[in-house]
Amino acid sequence: DLSELKADVKKLHSLLLRYSPRHKWLQVSNLPKEVYQHLACYVPKIYCLGPNLNPQNEDLLAPLLLQSPLEWYLCGEEPSVGLAKLEQNNQPSQLCGHVFKVGEPTYSCRYNCAADPTCVLCMQCFLGSVHKEHRYRMTTSGGGGFCDCGDTEAWKKGPYCQKHEPNISDSSQKDPLANLSDEMIARTYNVFSIILKYAVDMLTWEKEDELPEGLEPPARGDTYYCMLFNDEVHTYEQVIYTLQKAVNCTQKEAVSFATTVDRDGRKSVRFGDFQFCEQAKSVIVRNTSRQTKPLRVQVMHSSVVAHQCFALKALTWLGQIIRYSDALRRILCQVGLQRGPEGENSSLVDTLMLCDSKMWKGARNVYHQLFMSSLLMDTKYKKLFAIQFAKNYERLQNDYVKDDHDREFSVTDLSVQMFTVPSLARMLITEENLMTTIIRTFMDHLRHRDLQGHFQFERYTAQQAFKFRRVQSLIGDLKYVLISRPTEWTDQLREKYLESFDAFLELLKCMQGMDPVVRQVGQHIEMEPEWEAAFTLQMKLTHIISMMQEWCANNVNAYTHNDNLTDISLQNMSLKFIGKSAGASMMDPNHFLMIMLSRFELYHIFSSADCRKRCSRENANKDVVQQNNTLIEEMLHLVIMIVGERYTAGVGQVECSDEIRREIVHQLCIRSMAHSELVKALPENENKETGMERVIDSVASFKKPGVTGRGLYKLRPECAKMFNLYFHHYSRADQSKAEEAQRKIKRQNGEDSAPGEAPANTPSILALLETLQNAPHLEVHKDMIRWILKTVANIKTMRECTASAPPSDSSGHSQEETVRDKDKAERKRKAEMARLRREKIMAQMSEMQRHFINENKELFQQSLEELDPSTSSTLEHSPSSCDCTLVCVGPRRWRAGGSERRQVVTCILCQEEQEIRTDGKAMVLAAFVQRSTVMSKNRKRPPHNPDKYDPLFMHPDLSFGTHTGSCGHIMHSHCWQRYFEAVQAKEQRRQQRLRVHTSYNVENGEFLCPLCECLSNTVIPLLPLTKISLTFAEIQWLNITSLQMKALLSAHRKAKAADADGVDDMDGVNDCPPPDGFKLDYTPKNPYSSTIKEMLTTFGTASYKVGLKVHPNEQDPRVPIMCWGSCAYTIQSIERLLVDEEKPLFGSLPCRQDDCLSSLTRFGSACWTVSSHATVQNHFIRLLAALVPDPRVENTPCILDIDMFHLLVSLVLSHPAVFSLDSSGLSADTAQLHFLHLVTVAHIVQILLTSVAAVLCFSGLREVNSGWHLWRCVKAGILPYLRAAAMFFHYLNGAPAPPELHTLGVGEWEALCGYLCLPSNLLQLFYNNRELMEPLVHCSRCSSVHHSSISYFRFPRDSNYLIELPGDYSALINQASSFTCPKSEGDKSRAPTLCLVCGAMLCSQSYCCQTELEGEDVGACTAHTFACGAGVGIFLRVRESQVLFLAGKTKGCFYAPPYLDDYGETDQGLRRGNPLHLCQERYRKIQKLWRQHSITEEIGHAQEANQTLVGIDWQHL
Repeated sequence: DLSELKADVKKLHSLLLRYSPRHKWLQVSNLPKEVYQHLACYVPKIYCLGPNLNPQNEDLLAPLLLQSPLEWYLCGEEPSVGLAKLEQNNQPSQLCGHVFKVGEPTYSCRYNCAADPTCVLCMQCFLGSVHKEHRYRMTTSGGGGFCDCGDTEAWKKGPYCQKHEPNISDSSQKDPLANLSDEMIARTYNVFSIILKYAVDMLTWEKEDELPEGLEPPARGDTYYCMLFNDEVHTYEQVIYTLQKAVNCTQKEAVSFATTVDRDGRKSVRFGDFQFCEQAKSVIVRNTSRQTKPLRVQVMHSSVVAHQCFALKALTWLGQIIRYSDALRRILCQVGLQRGPEGENSSLVDTLMLCDSKMWKGARNVYHQLFMSSLLMDTKYKKLFAIQFAKNYERLQNDYVKDDHDREFSVTDLSVQMFTVPSLARMLITEENLMTTIIRTFMDHLRHRDLQGHFQFERYTAQQAFKFRRVQSLIGDLKYVLISRPTEWTDQLREKYLESFDAFLELLKCMQGMDPVVRQVGQHIEMEPEWEAAFTLQMKLTHIISMMQEWCANNVNAYTHNDNLTDISLQNMSLKFIGKSAGASMMDPNHFLMIMLSRFELYHIFSSADCRKRCSRENANKDVVQQNNTLIEEMLHLVIMIVGERYTAGVGQVECSDEIRREIVHQLCIRSMAHSELVKALPENENKETGMERVIDSVASFKKPGVTGRGLYKLRPECAKMFNLYFHHYSRADQSKAEEAQRKIKRQNGEDSAPGEAPANTPSILALLETLQNAPHLEVHKDMIRWILKTVANIKTMRECTASAPPSDSSGHSQEETVRDKDKAERKRKAEMARLRREKIMAQMSEMQRHFINENKELFQQSLEELDPSTSSTLEHSPSSCDCTLVCVGPRRWRAGGSERRQVVTCILCQEEQEIRTDGKAMVLAAFVQRSTVMSKNRKRPPHNPDKYDPLFMHPDLSFGTHTGSCGHIMHSHCWQRYFEAVQAKEQRRQQRLRVHTSYNVENGEFLCPLCECLSNTVIPLLPLTKISLTFAEIQWLNITSLQMKALLSAHRKAKAADADGVDDMDGVNDCPPPDGFKLDYTPKNPYSSTIKEMLTTFGTASYKVGLKVHPNEQDPRVPIMCWGSCAYTIQSIERLLVDEEKPLFGSLPCRQDDCLSSLTRFGSACWTVSSHATVQNHFIRLLAALVPDPRVENTPCILDIDMFHLLVSLVLSHPAVFSLDSSGLSADTAQLHFLHLVTVAHIVQILLTSVAAVLCFSGLREVNSGWHLWRCVKAGILPYLRAAAMFFHYLNGAPAPPELHTLGVGEWEALCGYLCLPSNLLQLFYNNRELMEPLVHCSRCSSVHHSSISYFRFPRDSNYLIELPGDYSALINQASSFTCPKSEGDKSRAPTLCLVCGAMLCSQSYCCQTELEGEDVGACTAHTFACGAGVGIFLRVRESQVLFLAGKTKGCFYAPPYLDDYGETDQGLRRGNPLHLCQERYRKIQKLWRQHSITEEIGHAQEANQTLVGIDWQHL
C-alpha cells in the first residue's frame, strides 16, 4: 500500500522500472483505457489522503508514478535522453513569449516604433533592443501577458532584440514536424489526446460524488472534503468569522484558509465523512446568505478532488514538455482544436473556454498559461484559436458579466493577445463580423431604456451597477480592434466596417439624451439623480469615437496619410470646432447667426425691441436676467472663437506640430507647469501620447527641481506674443488666470497688453475676396465684398498718413511730460513734509527719555552698580580675551559670570517672562523621547527583557539607545500641565464620539506642541548653570575617592544586612572608616523648588518608561541610568551627524537642538536629587569599579564590552550624589577632569586591544608609542569620543568653545585637546599618571585574555546609512517581481516592500504574513520595525514607488520617493510610466530624517495636515 511506497522510494523506483506499463502501452490496442486504469489506481493513492491537499510526498511520487510512464511512452526511451534530443534538434521560435509575472517590469517604446501601445518587452529583451536608446515607458505587469519581442506585426521598427535576432541561414521556415519520426508523432498525439481530455474532463466535472467512466477507484472510502470556493463579494473578515464558527478553528487558521481561498480559488476547510463535511457546509451557507448570495461550498469525494489536483499537474506538465520542441507545441495545438463528434464548439479548447466561469481561480490560471505557451505562440493556430474565440465571443462575455471574478482571471482577458494583431483583427472583422458582434453584445447588456430608446442608468440597482462596470470591458476590446488602422481596404472589409459603423451609430443614438440632469424648480431635491454611469460611458467612448472617425477618414482619404497618431488625434479633438468654423465660412452669415441664437435660445431677446424692453425692466425676474446675460456671454464668446481662431491645420498655414506648440504656450501662459501637469492638460490620442516632447523645448525652458518640489516648464518670453485670450481650449477659469498672469508680466516689462498674433491665412483673405467679387454664384454678396475691400483700403491709407505725421505725436507727448513732471514735484513735496514730521517726533522722544532719567537717577545708579561686576566678569572670561585659555573641564575651566548665568525666557502659552532659577517657577521644554537603533551596529541582538535588564553599562555596538529631541519651545510647568489636562479631556470626548486614532496618543503621554504642533511625549525642565568654587587639584584624588567608595560600600552592605535580619554581623564593615570630611549619614538639602523637582521626576520617568518599554515607576533604580544614557546617546548621534555632513562641532546646530542638549545635560546633573541617594551612589561605585577594579564589586563587565562615552557621562552625572557627602574641600571640577582622564585612557586601551596592529604589539605598549601606525589608529579611533566629550562638558559647564571648533580645519585635534584640558599626545596621560594607570592596563590585558573568544568591536564606529539603492528603478522592480511570499508556498507577493534600513524585502499588507505582536495581529512591516528599528521604520513600496514611514502600530504616512523621472517628478503609483532614476539629494534627505530621529515628527506633521492618514490601519501594513 501507500505506506510501503513512502517508506522505500528507491525500492518503488526499481519496481517501476521492472513492472512499468510503458512497454505494455506500446503494444496495447486501447491505450486510453490502459492509461485511465493506471490513473484510477495511483492518483487516489498519491493525492488527497488527509486534511492537507498538498502534502510534500506528492511532488516526489507524482513524477515517479504518473508522469514518468507518460514520458517513457512519448520518447520511446529514457526521458532525459529523448527530451534532450528533441531540444537539440528543435528550431526555436523567434518569439520571446516570456510570460510576465505579477509586478514584473514591462517596457514600451514611445518613438512610434510599436504598432500599438499594448506591445511591450521584457527587461532582458528591452536591454538588448534599439528601443533602449529611445523614449520609453516603464510599467509593472498585472501578470498574464507576454513579451512581444520577435513579433513583426507588433513592431514597425526594431522587432528583434539581440537574443531573438533571426538567423539568415534559417530564413526558410519549414514545418517543425519534419524533424520528428512518424512513430514519435503518433505517440505524442496519443499521449497529448489522452492527457488533455482527462484534464479537461476533470476540470469541468460538476458531479461531487462520482468520477468519469474509467476512473472509478478500485476501493471507495467514506472520505470527503468540504471545499470552500472564492468569490469577490464577501470580505476577508466575513469569511474568517464564518470559518471560525463553521469548522471551529482559531483565527490564525481561519486567516490561513481565507488567504489560500483568495489565492488559489478554493480550499478544503474540513476533511472527514460525508455527514461531518455537510454540517460545516450548512453553517457556512447559513451564515453568508443573509444579505448577499452565500459562499459557494461543495462536499466533494476525496477521489474527485485527487483527480482534479492531478489534472492541474497534468496541464502544467504539458506546458513544460512542449518547451523542448516547437513540433510538440504544434501537435498539442492540433489536439486542442480538433473538433469532436458533437460538431460545433466540441473541441477541448472550446470546452475549456465555455466552462471558464465555472472553474476556480487556480484552474483558470493553469489552463490560461497553457493557452499562452501553446496556441498563442504558434502563428497558424493562433489564427484558428482567434476564430473560435470570436465565434464564442458573445457567450464568453455573458459568462464574464455574470461571474464575479476579476477580468485577469477570465478567458476574455486573452482578447488583447489577438485583437491587437492587425492581420488577425482584419480577418476577424471580415470573416466573423467582430466589430458588430462587440457593439451589439455591449448594447444587449444595457437593456434599461426610456420611451425614446435612450439608455437609462438612473434606476440601476447595486447589482446592475456592478454588472455595468464589467460590461465596460467590451469597450476595451473594441479599442483593441480599432488601434491599427487598415492601409488597404477590400470590399468585404469596407462592407463589414460600414455594418459595424451603423451599429455604433445606433449606440450613439441611444446615448443622446440619456439620463438628463435637469434643473429642478419649485421644490428641493433630496437625492441627486444618478449621473456617474452615463458620464463614465461618455468618457470611455471618447477615444472610440475618434478612432472610428480615423477609420472613416482613412477609408475615404479625407485626411492626408500621416504616420504620427498624435497629429491626427489632435485634429479629431478639435473636429467639432473645425466643423463650426467650416459651417460659418460656407453659410450665409445671417443664417449662421440665427442658428446660433436658436441654439442658445436667445432668439426671442433679439427678435423685437419690445422683448428687449421687457427684459430690461427693473421688476424683471433677476434669475431670468442673469441667465440670459450668461447665455449671451457664452454665445458671443463662441462667435469670437469661431471668427478669430485660425490656428488649425487646413484653416491657417500651420502644421500639426504648431498646434501642439500653441496648446503648450497657452497652458504656460496660465502659470509655469510641471511635465505631468502639461501632459494632463494637453489633448491625448488613443495611445495616451500628446506629442509634447517634440516641440516643448522651442517654447519653454525647463527649471530643474531642488531637494523638494518638481521641475517646471516656463514659457519663453518671445513666445508670449502667441497668447490669445479667446483660445478655444480655455475654460472660463483658465481664461481669467491667463489674462491676469499675462497682464502682470506685461506690467513688469512695461509693455502694452495686445492680442496674440494670428497665423497667415491660406491664402490671403484680401486676395480671396478680390477673386470672389467677380464670381457669378456670389452675386448676392458682391456689394458686401466691395464694401469690405474699400474699408480695408481706407484703414490702410489712414495708417500710412499717421506714420508720416510725427509733429502731432510730439505735441501730445510734451503734454504728457508736463503732467508727469507736476505729479513728480507733488510727490517730492509730500515726502519732504513727512521727513520733517518724523524728525520732530524723534526729537520729542529723545527729550522725554532724558527727562525720565533725570527724575529717576537713583534707580539707574543702582542698576548700573549691579551690572558692573557681571560686566567685568564677562570681559575677563570672554572668548576674545587674550589672557584666558578656553577650557571646559577641570579646575582651570571657564566660569560664567553673573550675566551668563542669568537666563530669561518667555512662556509660549501665557507670554510671561521668567528667569531660570533653582528656587523659581519651573520652565520646561517640550520634548520627545524615543527608543532608537539608528547607531546600532548589531541589529540581530535579541531584545532584552525589560523587567530584568540592567542598563548601567552600554555595549559599544549601541544596539538600543534612547534619544531625546525637542522643538525648542518653552512653557511654564503649570501652563503645560493645564494644557495637557485640556488635551486629555478633549481626547476623551473625541474618542467617545469618533473612536479613531489621532496623530498622538494621550494614553502614552503624547501631545502636540502648542506652538508648532510638533509631536512630544514629555517635558525637560530648564536649569541654571551650577556655581562651583575654584579649588586646587589634588594629587591623591584617586586614593581619597577609593577610601570614600570603600566606606560607602561598607555602609550600604551594613544597611542592607540590617534591613534583612536586624543583626549587624557583616564582616569587615567597621574596617573601612570614612576619610576626614566624608559624612556618610549626611542628607544634602535639595536646592530645587517643588515645581522643578516635579518636572525632574516627570522627565526621568518618561525616559525610563519609553527607553525600557515598561510601566512608569519613579522609584525604580534604573530611572537615573536611563536619563544618563539618553543624554549620552543623543550627543553621540548628533556628533556623528555633524561629521557626516561636514559641519563644525560648534555653531552649526539649530537652536532647537542646542537648547535640547543644554537642558538634557543639566537635567542629567540634577536628576540624582529626586532619586534615592543610596541607589545613585551604588551606581557610581559600580561605574568606577569598571575603571578601578574593586574585588568587592560584582558583575563588572569587561572593558571591551563598555561604551566609554556612556561611562564618562554616567560617572560625571552620578558623582554629585557622592560629592554631596564630602565637606573636606575636594573639588568637583577636579573629579570631572580625573574621570575624563581615566575614561580616556581606558578608551585608548580599548582601541589598542581591538586594532590588528595593537594585538600584535600590545605586550610592548611602552615601546610602541612612537609608532606612527599605532598613533594614527588611536587618534582616529578616539576622535569621536573626544568630540562627544567636548559637547557634553560644553553644555554641562557652559564654557564657550574656541574659534577653531567653530570651523572645519586642520587644527581640530589640538583645539579639542586644549578645550578638554588634555595633552595633545594622549599617551602622556599614561606617563603622567603611571601609578594610577598601571592597574587599569593590567586589568584590561587580563580581561582581553579571558574574553579572547569574543569578536571585538572596532573603533572608530562606521556611521550608519540607509541601504544603497540601484540607479534605475526598473532593477528594483525586477528584484521585487521575483520575491515570493515566505508563508504562501511560493506565491508572488502582492505588495513587496523594501526596508531601507536593513534591505529586507517584506510581504506587506497581506493576511498571510501577519504576526502577533504584544497580543495584536500586525503586518510584516509593522513587525519588522520593532525588530529592526525599535518601532520606527522606513520602507519603499516597490510597486507603488512610494516611501512609507511607520512609527509604532498606529502612526504612519507616505512620503515622496527618491526616484525621479527626467522632468524632476516622482511617479507614485507608476501611472505615467516615465523611466525613474535615483536622486541622491532626495535620498540623503530621507536619510537625514532617519539619522536625526525625525521620522516620528514627520509622521505627526503629515497626519495633522491630512486627516485621512489617521484613519488608515497602519499596523496591517
